[in-house]
Amino acid sequence: MRILGIDSSTPGCSVALLNNDTIVAEQIADPRPSHSKYLLKMVDQTLKEGESRLDEVDGFAVTIGPGSFTGLRIGVSLLKGFVLATEKPFVGINSLEALANTIDTTEHPICTVFDARKNEVYAAVFESQKNVLSPLIRESVLSPESLCEKIETPTLFVGSGAERYRELFEKSLGSRFVEPGTPPKFSSAAGAALLASQQFDHQKHFDLNQLKINYIRKSEAELSLGGSLAERRSNYGN
Repeated sequence: MRILGIDSSTPGCSVALLNNDTIVAEQIADPRPSHSKYLLKMVDQTLKEGESRLDEVDGFAVTIGPGSFTGLRIGVSLLKGFVLATEKPFVGINSLEALANTIDTTEHPICTVFDARKNEVYAAVFESQKNVLSPLIRESVLSPESLCEKIETPTLFVGSGAERYRELFEKSLGSRFVEPGTPPKFSSAAGAALLASQQFDHQKHFDLNQLKINYIRKSEAELSLGGSLAERRSNYGN
């Protein structure tokens, strides 16, 4: 079975091709402000290296959040085009879980952390046993300090948020803050493809209406609109 995985939840987007439970090709972009300029080219290069055509894949995996609002929309839009063109099924994968799935089995829980800006992070904690991930703390958006309050045992931290707030985590958590000794084995797109292969038989979809992005929090536009509506209602009431 061949699954094409796409992750655009962070600026360092990635694409991977899974063939019979083995990652045969992947592309990882350096963090850049615009996914749209590179993602389709990365798909083309990944398929070329994997000696496959788009119509030869059996399905797709895409990360659906949390993460960059713009990035997620670009990745999901690209996947929708592929599904419409090929009529192949897809599986949506949690972005934080996809990243956790790139880490080899560890004795510690895995805390995946994305920088959510505004002095907040998207984070979740997973336990990995026999290459199966189980959530210990569900994904949420919170301050780094609030995340520290949830960490009670030595925990492996990965992701852009772990890098940005390393000093804070080290100071607050001490020995409970553990960093990987080696880089992740695969890209997040590969992590998503591997998870999708486990779920493919019972969670694959053909209906694009089933593809929902998990933003967790409202976008700036929604917040601004909400504020404007509240202001108009207040003025109307006066």
